[in-house]
Amino acid sequence: MQIMYVDESGDPGTSKFGSEHFILSGLIISDEYWRDSLSRLKEFRQHLKKTTGLLITTELHAAELVRIKKIEAYRKIRKPVRVGIINQFIQQIPIIFSSASVINICLHKKQFPKDTNFQELAWSRLIQRYDTYLKKQVKDRGIIVSDETDGAIIRKLLRKMRVYNPVPSHYTGSHNVPTDNIIEDIFTRSSQHSLFIQAVDFIAHSLYRKEFPKGSYRKYGLEKSFDNLEPILLKAASKGDPLGIVRK
Repeated sequence: MQIMYVDESGDPGTSKFGSEHFILSGLIISDEYWRDSLSRLKEFRQHLKKTTGLLITTELHAAELVRIKKIEAYRKIRKPVRVGIINQFIQQIPIIFSSASVINICLHKKQFPKDTNFQELAWSRLIQRYDTYLKKQVKDRGIIVSDETDGAIIRKLLRKMRVYNPVPSHYTGSHNVPTDNIIEDIFTRSSQHSLFIQAVDFIAHSLYRKEFPKGSYRKYGLEKSFDNLEPILLKAASKGDPLGIVRK
């Protein structure tokens, strides 16, 4: 059994007050390696406790580490140290999840029509790539566990794609490829209670920093952090992108 943990960066809205992007990242782990991955995650959190004083029970949230809004425990840590936690975690993810694969969907909103449903588009791309991975690369079944999201919309989309999922043909038109290796509806978890979803949050945020670098953070190297994930990126997800990032 494969488990794909999913989190996002940005928002799927189209108003002028929304983000320039919508990113979905999926971290795929075999149940065979789940316990070992959890142990390594806990070891990393112990390391952070010793070096920064951050309690293991405190949620790791990448955007909050950059700009604090809700997590008061972060206020005790200087900003360079907080940003350093992001870089440390990203560097450790390929070690913690050495047998994992990561799928990334990154949509630059300006490149799409104004009426695009970015949530549905991003999720359909992620589901398609995950199902293909299950069918062709590991020949296994899988489930999806996501941060708390609009589960009703994703559930409806997933059920539809199990029956009807048109994929462009190499020759002409399209053919139906049902996403039938993904079982059950999407499971949702609060990121506060899942170290795995917290890890995916950092993956999605590091991709955002790579795609939209800000000069004020270049001294911390945040725009380069995502490249550390290269060993576990599922490059087959998009053959036209050197890191396998799905962009359309």
